[in-house]
Amino acid sequence: MTLSKATIQRINNLMIINRIENPYQLALKCGLDESVIRGVLSGRTAYPSMHTMFFIAYGFNMTLSEFYNDKLFNIENIDEN
Repeated sequence: MTLSKATIQRINNLMIINRIENPYQLALKCGLDESVIRGVLSGRTAYPSMHTMFFIAYGFNMTLSEFYNDKLFNIENIDEN
C-alpha cells in the first residue's frame, strides 16, 4: 500500500469511529476547507502537507503521532513502488 492510500484509509477509519459522515463534517472539525479534505481523500493531493495533516489529526482530537501510530504506517506495509 502506498503512503497516500494508507493516509486515506486511516482518515476513513477514523471518520467511521468518530461518526463523521462526510468530508464537509470533517472539514468543519478540522478548520480546513472542504476542498482540502476532498483532495486528500480522493488521492488528488497524494502528499498532503504537514500543516494539513496536523489539522486533520486535530479534527479527530489527536496528535500527529497518534494519527500515524497505526499498523497501516508500519514500514513493512508501505510500498511506494
